[in-house]
Amino acid sequence: MSISPEKIVAASKSNVEASLKSATSFATTLFTAVERVASLNLATARASFDDSVAFSKTLLATKDPKALAALHLGALTPAVEKGVAYGRSLSGIGADTKEELTKLVEAEAAALSKSVDTALEGIFKNAPAGSEPAIKAVKTALANASTAYEGATKAAKQVAAAAQASVEKATLVAVQNVEKGTKAAATALKVA
Repeated sequence: MSISPEKIVAASKSNVEASLKSATSFATTLFTAVERVASLNLATARASFDDSVAFSKTLLATKDPKALAALHLGALTPAVEKGVAYGRSLSGIGADTKEELTKLVEAEAAALSKSVDTALEGIFKNAPAGSEPAIKAVKTALANASTAYEGATKAAKQVAAAAQASVEKATLVAVQNVEKGTKAAATALKVA
């Protein structure tokens, strides 16, 4: 197998271009996530400020202690719901970013695997006679490694999905409990 300087330069240039493309994709994905989080935080801060002003105006207009207590109780559930919505939005941004980065990593792994396969095929073509068992062993090891990687990736995705479902269920239960507690407190306040 002969390697010319032109082939080395071409391969190096191709590797640098591919690395630059990958780095750009990663950076773009991360910048997009940061922009989304910043936008979410700004919108949340604005809404929180507006809610605080409206609550303060209503609070100042309230004269009756029962109405004051009811006002505080009435603000509890929406505040919890807004906090949960913020958390869900943040979680969604994180999940989207993780998914995009996972796709990029998987594409890089596939390209690396293809490159290694191509290089090994070039080496195997020029292997001396009698080296077939060694070549077969290397190919089997690579196939086993690829299968293990795919299995680990699938298991990690299943674990992440199960964890996300558990968090969503726990959040729903927490919001329902706050709503029940608030309703019970409001009922007790009306009775008193």
